[in-house]
Amino acid sequence: MRRITKAALGGLAGCALVMGGTGVASGALSDILKIREDSQDVNTSTVALDSAKAKITINKGPVSTTFKIRVTGIDVTGIDFSEPLDPLGSHLHTGRCVEGDFGNPSATPATAPGGQAGPHYNNDVVTGGKKFPGLDVAPEDVAEISPNTEVWFDLLPDQDGMAYDETTVPFVPVDPDGDMAVVVHVLPTNPDTGVAGARQACFPLDVSNVFPTEPAV
Repeated sequence: MRRITKAALGGLAGCALVMGGTGVASGALSDILKIREDSQDVNTSTVALDSAKAKITINKGPVSTTFKIRVTGIDVTGIDFSEPLDPLGSHLHTGRCVEGDFGNPSATPATAPGGQAGPHYNNDVVTGGKKFPGLDVAPEDVAEISPNTEVWFDLLPDQDGMAYDETTVPFVPVDPDGDMAVVVHVLPTNPDTGVAGARQACFPLDVSNVFPTEPAV
């Protein structure tokens, strides 16, 4: 399968709707930030997001959350759809997007540098006191890295330049400051590690007054 990478990333605008219980709250999903054009994950196929728009819908239940992401207006000029393509791995991250420094293209959730969105949101880490895998982390303290503890998307544009994915996770995220992000990577998500190659783009997501600010007692 061929990988889709992006040679040019630009202003991807969008909005986010967060629905739960009896009301609907709006979260601001501002312009996507241009991050890297020099990825080491080289591929002959490219997609451009300069004129794309996106919407993320979050349906919050008592013990689970459904996330839906829809991106339209993707430039798929030159993409050969006669051959299977790998999706772009995308994940919910902690912290806000910061333009300018998107860090090490080989960064893992545990080593993501500053000046950008933080690591993956991992419910074991945020609410269970666990840690991302590392050399100094005891086995009993290692967080599970999977769609059961994190929010993962696969973005695969069709011939109309639209990509859609949704996932339901068995938890409601906890966020103390209202700043989260959806980060788009260049490779599919590795199911064992959650890693998806270089970070390519970032959707700033305001979840103020949407998710609880601390774990339930």
